[in-house]
Amino acid sequence: MLETFLSGLDKIFSTFGAAIFVPVILFIIAKCMGVTAKKAFNSALLCGVGLTGFSLVINSFTGIIVPVVNSMVQNTGVNLPTLDTGWQSVSVIAYSTRVGVIFIGIAILVELVLFFTKWSNVFMASDLWNNYSFMVWGSMIYAITKNMVLAMACMIVQLLYVLLFSEVVAKRWSTHYQYPNCCMTAPHHMEGVPFALFMNWFLGLIGFNKIKINAETIQKKFGIFGEPMFIGLVVGAIIGVIGNFAHLGELSAWGSVTTVAISTAAVMAVFPKVGGIFASAFTSLTDAYKAKAIKSGEGRVWYLAVNDAAGYGEPNTLVTGTLLIPIMLGLAFVLPGNTMLPMADLVALPYMVEVFVCVSHGNIAKSLVSGAVWFSLGLVVCSTLAPTFTEIAVQAGFQLPQAGVYVMSFGIMAHPLMAGLFYAFLSKNPIIIGLIVVLYFVLYFGFKKNKDRIIDWIENYGMEKTAA
Repeated sequence: MLETFLSGLDKIFSTFGAAIFVPVILFIIAKCMGVTAKKAFNSALLCGVGLTGFSLVINSFTGIIVPVVNSMVQNTGVNLPTLDTGWQSVSVIAYSTRVGVIFIGIAILVELVLFFTKWSNVFMASDLWNNYSFMVWGSMIYAITKNMVLAMACMIVQLLYVLLFSEVVAKRWSTHYQYPNCCMTAPHHMEGVPFALFMNWFLGLIGFNKIKINAETIQKKFGIFGEPMFIGLVVGAIIGVIGNFAHLGELSAWGSVTTVAISTAAVMAVFPKVGGIFASAFTSLTDAYKAKAIKSGEGRVWYLAVNDAAGYGEPNTLVTGTLLIPIMLGLAFVLPGNTMLPMADLVALPYMVEVFVCVSHGNIAKSLVSGAVWFSLGLVVCSTLAPTFTEIAVQAGFQLPQAGVYVMSFGIMAHPLMAGLFYAFLSKNPIIIGLIVVLYFVLYFGFKKNKDRIIDWIENYGMEKTAA
C-alpha cells in the first residue's frame, strides 16, 4: 500500500517536473504567507516561466557543446573502462529502485518536519527532484547489504549534512546569484561546502585574493572585451578549437568552432535575463514575509530551495565550469588510480562549481583550483565505486555497451564527502556510524551557536582584497 502511494507520487512528480511542481509549491507557500491569490499566481507563473527558460537555454547549449566535448575525448585515444553516462541515467536508475521509491515519501516528511520545527531554515521540499542524489547511495548500500534500515539511515544522515551545509552558505548563494531568500540544496553540489570554505581561506592565505580574475574586474579593465558576452565568445572558441584540433584544416571544423563560440556568448547574454524573470517570482513572497515578521516580531530568516539550474549562466560560473572541461579531461588521463572517462557530465561542470564560485565571491582563479582538486578526488571515488554502481544500473535495466565496461556519473558520484558517509554506513560498524552522527550534531550546534560570525566571515573574507 505504502509503495503504491509512493510510486504514484513519483509518477506525478516525474510527469509534471520541476517547472510545474516548484511553482505549485511556491503558490501554496505564498498563500500561507498571506499573499493575495493574484500575486501568488503571478509569482508561480514567473517561477515556471523562469525554470522553463533555464531548461530551454541549457538544453540548446548542451546540444551544441556535447559533440565538441565528445570529439575532445575521441581525439585523445586513451582507453578508460569506466564510462560517464551522465546524471540523467543516474536519476532514472535511482527512481527505478525499491529503495528510491520508498525514500521519496520519507524525504518529503523529513524535510517538512525539519523546516516547520525550525531545525533548519531551508525549505528543501521545493527541490524534491534532486533527492535522487541520495537515492543512488542508499540503493548501493541495499544492493550490497540487503539492509533497508541501513540504507534509509545513510540517506537521512546525508540529507541532514546537506541541509546544514546549504544553510551555512544560503546567504552567500542567494546574494551572489541574486535570488532573494533562495538557496541551492542539490546534494551532489552542497557536499563540497566544507572543502570550498577551506580552499577559499587557504588560497586566500597564499595570495589568491590578490588575483583579481572575475567577470566584474575583467569588464572594468578591458571594457567591451571584458563583458560576459565577449568572455563567452573567447571561452567557447577555445573549447571549439580543442575539440576540433585534429580537423582544423577543414572548413566544417571552423563551422563547429564558431558555432560553439557564438552559442557560449549567447548563453552569457540571455541567461541573466531569464534569471531576472525567475528572481522576480520571489518578490511578493519576500515582501510578505518581511511584513509578517515585523508584525509578529519573528526574526527567522528562511530560504526556499531552488534548482541548481538557476546559477548555471552567471558569468563567473559559466566561465569557470567551461574552462574546467578540458582541465578535468586532461587530469583524467594522468591521475593515478583513475579508470573513469568523464564525458557526458563534463558539460555539467558549470552546475558543479556553483558552491566554489559563490563562496569565493566569483574569484575564477580560486574556483578553478578548488574545482580541479575536488573533482580529481571525485574521479578516484568514481573509479572505486564503478563496479557497485554498475551492478545497480544493470538491476534497474541499464544495458552495458560491452563486457568489461563500467558505467558511472561524473556529475553525481564524483563527490568524496558523500562517498565517505556511504562507506561509514557500509562498514556496519556502530562506532564509525555513531561518530558520523555525533559529528553532525557537533557541526550543527557549533554553527547555530556561531551563526552570525560564520556567515559574516563567509560574506566578507577576501572581499577587501578582491574589490576592484
